[in-house]
Amino acid sequence: MKKWMIGCGTLMGLFLLLGACVALMSSVDTEKDNLQADKKTISEKVDTPAMSTSEPAVKENDEVTMEEFNKIKNGMTYEEVVKIIGFEGTEMSSSEIGGIKTIMYSWQNDDGSNMNAMFQNNKLNTKAQFGLK
Repeated sequence: MKKWMIGCGTLMGLFLLLGACVALMSSVDTEKDNLQADKKTISEKVDTPAMSTSEPAVKENDEVTMEEFNKIKNGMTYEEVVKIIGFEGTEMSSSEIGGIKTIMYSWQNDDGSNMNAMFQNNKLNTKAQFGLK
């Protein structure tokens, strides 16, 4: 029964990830308008201590790259991923089913390229990217 619940949670997470990718691709124009305000909010979050004792890397701009995407591996915590990318993601969705907490985050660049990551119980389960350089 537990394996079935984990399988259902993973399947649901994949559907959430697919839905978020489609939503992000269709809303790139409206997201660009809000990006400046979001960057300020994200910068404020990065300046405050994270749950982890290590601080994210300091970057000139809040942009996720293909190099950073490739460094991120399944099993990492959200805090470890933020340390690699250098800024916090935007929470796109969250759910808890059968004691498994699933949260999906997105990192959006000015040019519309993006990265999505799904964490289950704070461990990276799935990642996806669109147009990263």
